[in-house]
Amino acid sequence: MTKGTEIPRAAGLRAGPFTVSAVGAQGVDLTSVDASGFTSNLLGQRPDQGGPSTVNELSIRVLAIVGDTARLRLFPAEH
Repeated sequence: MTKGTEIPRAAGLRAGPFTVSAVGAQGVDLTSVDASGFTSNLLGQRPDQGGPSTVNELSIRVLAIVGDTARLRLFPAEH
């Protein structure tokens, strides 16, 4: 994924949609604005951060960053 990539809403997991707002050496930044206008930011997400980030019931793991491209894995959060 590169800057500007849109990730659709994961309705069953109550998360998103997300937009990739930056990809680089500092990590991946993701922004989400829900239907009520609430904004969430996941900033500086990196493969070596120790685990995925979780928003509601959706987990997001950065698998790799190469230049301005990131590979992400989105999956249901474990409870």
